[in-house]
Amino acid sequence: AQSFFTKSEVLSNSYGAGLLLAANDKGYLFATARHVIGLGTWTINDKHRAMLSLSSGIWAGAEVVARHSNLDLVLVWVPRHSGNGEFTQPIATPKEGESIFVIGHPEGLKYTLSTGIISRMENSTLQISAPVSPGNSGGPVYDLQGNLLGVVSSTMDKSYQPNAENLNFAVTAQALLKESGWEFAKDGRERLESYLKAV
Repeated sequence: AQSFFTKSEVLSNSYGAGLLLAANDKGYLFATARHVIGLGTWTINDKHRAMLSLSSGIWAGAEVVARHSNLDLVLVWVPRHSGNGEFTQPIATPKEGESIFVIGHPEGLKYTLSTGIISRMENSTLQISAPVSPGNSGGPVYDLQGNLLGVVSSTMDKSYQPNAENLNFAVTAQALLKESGWEFAKDGRERLESYLKAV
């Protein structure tokens, strides 16, 4: 959020999870759910920002460089100011019945691990049985080898469906492997292309 008086970046009351897609000598490319960032209106010339926190408690300002036009996904970039390092998150094709684990911050409980299976797949949506709560949104869904399968997007609202148990959903990570469907800001296209070449 932005301070009303100083216009500086301040922490908002909303939070979620995210995942590192790639790191190189220029910076870090993260993915999360679009609703976690809360972009509102989007134009290519607007500057959309987010604050990222590491497990150490350090916060960093980040730029939203792309959003998916149809799916609950955004790409976030943090420039590197010193040092170096290389990382590329592998992505696998999900399978129904496959064991998974999810990492997130349910109800503010940071870096919580939960397990389950892929219950069902339909188009770009994975139905998962791993427990999901507010704070898990945007977090990774991994297979047992650490390959990315999806990004947590939603859960069934029990206030509307009181009998719903473990009806949780993620966007398939396969969407991150396609350039189509993205709306880019600044150098977002270049960041995604660089990741796709490395995968």
